[in-house]
Amino acid sequence: MGRAIVRHPKVFLFDEPLSNLDAKLRTQMRAEIKRLHKRLGVTSIYVTHDQTEAMTLADRIVVMADGKIEQIGAPMDLFNNPVNTFIAGFIGSPPMNQLDAVVEAGDTGPAAKIGDKMIALPKLRELENAVGRKVVVGIRPEHVFIEEGKGGTALPVEIDLIETLGSEALLHTIIGKTPFVVKAETHGDISHLSGVTQFHLQPDLIKVFDGDTKRVYGHPAGG
Repeated sequence: MGRAIVRHPKVFLFDEPLSNLDAKLRTQMRAEIKRLHKRLGVTSIYVTHDQTEAMTLADRIVVMADGKIEQIGAPMDLFNNPVNTFIAGFIGSPPMNQLDAVVEAGDTGPAAKIGDKMIALPKLRELENAVGRKVVVGIRPEHVFIEEGKGGTALPVEIDLIETLGSEALLHTIIGKTPFVVKAETHGDISHLSGVTQFHLQPDLIKVFDGDTKRVYGHPAGG
């Protein structure tokens, strides 16, 4: 990198430059590369399999699978509005929970039936008159609440495992037959987490994907 910098190139090409570094040094080098980019203002094309590197370093991300471009956008655009289940499962740590479901008619709008549980869904055009349609329900671990919110679904659960990460913890359970992870704040103590018996879901934070094409419904750019 040093030899390349002194030549004042118009473009930097990085091919997984941090892949052989340990975790601590990789974090330090990510920050240095970000500072370098801000200082030099040179366009950089950075190839990586590490979504954390992509999210922290990029102004725009091109996500590819099997040689095809799946989605292009700013990091938070990809996080908030994945176009398909591949992007939803790649961007985010932990990745988005994905549950196979069937659309049902709920009391206030469309709902998803997952095993013996019902989850209220956002009111999307694609879900009108869609009873019986197979879908994939996407819920980010950060978008599940252990305290009751406004509206939505209260989902009874049994916590199988709690991973303590310091300021936050990962709560593991199973919904239907699929593992389901929730990210919760610890507030310096995890004693309140062991007594959790239900999660709260808000429809506007749920993504719905077609069960066959795996494409998202209601994408801002048309999917």
